[in-house]
Amino acid sequence: MSTDGAAVATGLDPRRIAEVIVTAEEGGRRGSGYRVGNSVVLTAFHVVSGAAGVQVRFDADRPGQWSAPAEVVWSDGATDVAVLAFTPPAGVEPVGPAPFGRIGDDRHAVVDVHAAGFPLWKRRRDAEGRRFREVHQADGTVAALSNLRTGTLEVTVSVAAADPDPQVSPWSGMSGSALWAGSRIVGVIAEHHRWEGPGRLTAARLDHTLRRVGEPLRTRLAELLGIGDPLALPDARSETGPGPGPRSGSGPGPGPGPGPGPGPGRGRASSLRVIGLPVTHGLELFKDRIEARELVGRHLADPAVRMVTVTGRRGMGKSALSAKVLEMLEQGQWPGQTRAPLPSAIVNLSTRTSGVTLERLYFDCARALGPQTEARLLDVWAANRPVHDKVGELFHAMGDELVVILVDNLEDLLLDDGRLEDAELGVFFDCLFRSRHTPRLLVTSQIPLRLAPELRRFAVEVELSEGLPAAESIALLRELDQDGSLGVAQLSDEELLRAAVRVHGVPRALELLMGAMADDVLELPTLRDVLEDFTLREDVVGGLAQDRYRRLGPETRVVVDVLAVLRTPASREAIDWIVGALAPGLDVAAVMSQLLRIRMLSVDRPNRTYALHPLDADLAYGALPQDGALGRRSLERQAADWYAHAAPPRERWRGLEDVNAHRRAFEHRRRAGDMNEAALVLGAIGPLMTRHGSALAAIAMHLTLEDKLTDDTARLAHLISYGHARLSGGPLAHAVTLFTEAAEVAERLGDRQALQDALFGLGDAHRQLGSLEDGTAALSRAAVLANENGDIEAEAHAVLSLSLAHSTLGHGREALAGAERLNAIAAESRDPLTEARAWNARFTALLTMGSWEETIAASDRAVDAYQVAGVREATDYALNAKGVAQLALGRHAEAVASLEAAFHAASAMENPRTEGVCLYNLAWTHWTGDRYEEAAGTADRAAASFQRAGAPEGAAAQALADAARARTAGDPAVAAEALERAAAGVGRNVETVRPAWLTREARTLRETA
Repeated sequence: MSTDGAAVATGLDPRRIAEVIVTAEEGGRRGSGYRVGNSVVLTAFHVVSGAAGVQVRFDADRPGQWSAPAEVVWSDGATDVAVLAFTPPAGVEPVGPAPFGRIGDDRHAVVDVHAAGFPLWKRRRDAEGRRFREVHQADGTVAALSNLRTGTLEVTVSVAAADPDPQVSPWSGMSGSALWAGSRIVGVIAEHHRWEGPGRLTAARLDHTLRRVGEPLRTRLAELLGIGDPLALPDARSETGPGPGPRSGSGPGPGPGPGPGPGPGRGRASSLRVIGLPVTHGLELFKDRIEARELVGRHLADPAVRMVTVTGRRGMGKSALSAKVLEMLEQGQWPGQTRAPLPSAIVNLSTRTSGVTLERLYFDCARALGPQTEARLLDVWAANRPVHDKVGELFHAMGDELVVILVDNLEDLLLDDGRLEDAELGVFFDCLFRSRHTPRLLVTSQIPLRLAPELRRFAVEVELSEGLPAAESIALLRELDQDGSLGVAQLSDEELLRAAVRVHGVPRALELLMGAMADDVLELPTLRDVLEDFTLREDVVGGLAQDRYRRLGPETRVVVDVLAVLRTPASREAIDWIVGALAPGLDVAAVMSQLLRIRMLSVDRPNRTYALHPLDADLAYGALPQDGALGRRSLERQAADWYAHAAPPRERWRGLEDVNAHRRAFEHRRRAGDMNEAALVLGAIGPLMTRHGSALAAIAMHLTLEDKLTDDTARLAHLISYGHARLSGGPLAHAVTLFTEAAEVAERLGDRQALQDALFGLGDAHRQLGSLEDGTAALSRAAVLANENGDIEAEAHAVLSLSLAHSTLGHGREALAGAERLNAIAAESRDPLTEARAWNARFTALLTMGSWEETIAASDRAVDAYQVAGVREATDYALNAKGVAQLALGRHAEAVASLEAAFHAASAMENPRTEGVCLYNLAWTHWTGDRYEEAAGTADRAAASFQRAGAPEGAAAQALADAARARTAGDPAVAAEALERAAAGVGRNVETVRPAWLTREARTLRETA
């Protein structure tokens, strides 16, 4: 490859960034590429797969723009890499070969990388209204040990600033961009899976591509790219600069910061900026927690950790521990033996003082960065920009400085499951884990923030599960009576030890013991008196707070008890409604004003809600009598009635948020002991929860009702809803048991609607278990009942499931009859989704029957029908069926294009199981084209997708990969055995290539062995 004397490039050159414009039968598309040689562009295979024409454009939409037609001269679908050749127009400056390298995967490292391309979210309009895409430079990192199984690179970048089309990835169009580490290209941006988050991309590794393809493909690729030794690319890690994590060869040593931290010393570090007051006081008297302090410090000093959370029950000293660590950093030392750069700034925030909002976080962090930076960041905040942008600018301004932010009492901002209620704060935490430059967060919370699995590597938890040791507890009690006026300082260690043991050494409990003694100036109780008076709860802390609760007036106690029963922040309307039913005429406003004054009640002004401190709420609830007009059961029922009153009606249900009030009503019914009523509530909302991904939550709720229902109608509602939850969350055998019993109860009660629901669930459970005959019988009866009940949607759904079951059984004619029935329902209801499902049933039946041309036609009609319906429900299945049929007809190239399109449709739908099916079929298509190494790599990707989905076909995909490698190695006997395993592993799955095709190939291999 001649370069006409051009020099070898030394880094990303904007003039060589290519916009790849593709025309194809299904329409045009765009991607990215890079001019790696004078007449060669490197891109991703899926960008140009099935292309009827390709144009490469440089200096796009800028002065000097030029373009040229190109053709694919090298490709590998298994690793998603392609090379285009073109003829540069006259006058275009020649360029030399780009340098290539690799990111070694032999040890831990976080490597700075960058890429430039044309993602969808950068689509713009010019002054004349014409659309164009602006180039985007994506700076990020690669964790060297991630994605070892699939042989790809996991690229973490700043999240896309917009999501213009929910049906398409915002990063669409970035595919094909060259990924650089330092001055070398190490990969090609290939994929973005929405479920991995908006800041996580996947890139093909060029070193893996060169290793995995055989000859002569390897030599040809090396020639095109100008690589001398394709199996010895230099390690690019040695050329990358410092970043947010440990680098190759650096080990777990210190990350960026102002310099090495000094040893133990006194006095604030001279350059350290501290914003906000410590979240607790009396730090000079802080007791024990030496190991916990060292652990927190060690994690904060680790550049790979973004957030350290100190967890534990109320009163364990989480805030004091965290404040003590930060005090030590202010004094210029890390706890214990940690040696690392000291922070340049510390920001203290607490939900109990200044509050924790995105605005507060942003403004305080801006102050910590100095006046000039603060002024610029305040301008950014005032601008009309997305929240992600504002947070990104804040983090970018921090650069390599170490800024530690303490967020105290985060539990006040979390839902019961650990999710943040505040969407803007959620953006802050999302950016924390995905941006290159970020602060270190030190959090205290009773429960940890719920994180996506892939983010857990960046967060650690330090749990405080035990109270203070005996000696420290005794010392703390003496310090709390410094002047001896309470008579505690004079007590023996043995007496003080008994008090400490009674409250399990919980620091806050010890403080409350002393507070109770000091406040009672009339009775003057001794420490022994206080301990003996509080025995209503095992936790003496509860008994102590209960004493203060008893001192409230009766009217105030009604309001406190209502708030204690509600447990979560409540609106004024809710409090008035419940109190009004329990105590008509009570002046709620006056009582709440009193509670606010004595700080027993907190208010959230933006949301206009009120709540007790969680500790006060728990203890007040524990003191309630079980029965009586103002007892626990009565209050729980009134709370349930309020939520039932405030809940939206069924016709307005669209998502989980629409049944939140019903879920609270269920919980209050259950706590009141009204299990039958609770079951009716859950029976109504449980199926919706399951459809929207909360099957496990529904299961947990159903488990609280087991063996506690006395009414058949309530039990029937419980059985059907519980069955649907088990159908989704497993085990399927349990779902069969539940639906079977539900059908029996429905028959006995004569409830035809419930019987229809039970039979549909039973049939679907049998179908998924492979008991197709049983499934078909139940689904048939469910469809008949739905028709008789006038439930058109349920009938259509049952008919589709029945048709698919017939296809799996090999009953093509019966499956086609189901498709015709769906057509009739669609014609009568004029529902476009039912029409699309009719085509779905039809192409699946035709695929089963081996009617290949008709399968292709029906698949195309299904794709069109789903598009008209505005739903992409089974587009991936349709394209997959089309590809299998094309392969059966010997139309190899068309099959590859269809299966590639099916795979990308499945990825857009975030459906790893269908991804696995498409890749499995594509791997076999490569096999039939004698491209065994590509088949092996694609089958590996299929196995990985099946594994993510928990699908049983994963073993079949792995066996196909083994067969392809054995075929490449020239071992036909081993290949034949693996093919037979693959054929057996797919079972009766009609979506995959025929098992008989694999077993026939196995026989041929054995004959030639």
